[in-house]
Amino acid sequence: MKKTEWVLREILYRVYEENEFFMSQKGLAEACGTSLDTVNRVVGRLESFRALEKRPFGFRVLEPRKVLTYWAALRELRGEVVYSTYSPDSPSEVEERLPEGSLLTAFSGVRRRLGGAEDYEEVYVYSDPAEVRRRFGEREGMEPNLFVLREDPHLRRRSREGVVPLAQLYVDLWQIGGNPANRYLLRLERKMELRPAEAFKELVRAVQRNSQEMVTPG
Repeated sequence: MKKTEWVLREILYRVYEENEFFMSQKGLAEACGTSLDTVNRVVGRLESFRALEKRPFGFRVLEPRKVLTYWAALRELRGEVVYSTYSPDSPSEVEERLPEGSLLTAFSGVRRRLGGAEDYEEVYVYSDPAEVRRRFGEREGMEPNLFVLREDPHLRRRSREGVVPLAQLYVDLWQIGGNPANRYLLRLERKMELRPAEAFKELVRAVQRNSQEMVTPG
């Protein structure tokens, strides 16, 4: 995964998981372990279609959905698959057999975070491909239903309880496509719609309170 994607992930992580809309280029570079030049290129691209607005000492995310869609179109999930195989086990049984420290994404990740019934057939995971291969082996001539993706240090830092961040779930499902993925995307969209809206409303209220305090006689 390109480091530009780390930057996009960090921006969306802060918006959707921490309700943070103002951030600095320097802070992003430090969080992602990337160069300031890499961050500036990403920020410049997002500014070009008004997904964010540059401010003194940083920028404010205006339309996180644009950032999310941009990353989803940019991502190349199939190129990140480092091992795939077929397992006759159910998805939940496959998930139980994965190595410790594996990070679930796509269908498995959404079900782990949001709950719901097991109504999917493919498991996507960020994990050690050698260890997964040792546990599941090779099945020639069978359509794969277990896909191991290449992970990175930034993803591991931003994941929790064995599941990747919401934005990563979204872009991975977007890349998988098809009716099952679209159903899961709708569930994610409902989850991701509320938090930014609530945060923005709280920001407006805070600004209004500060303005009133400044004009109220002491």
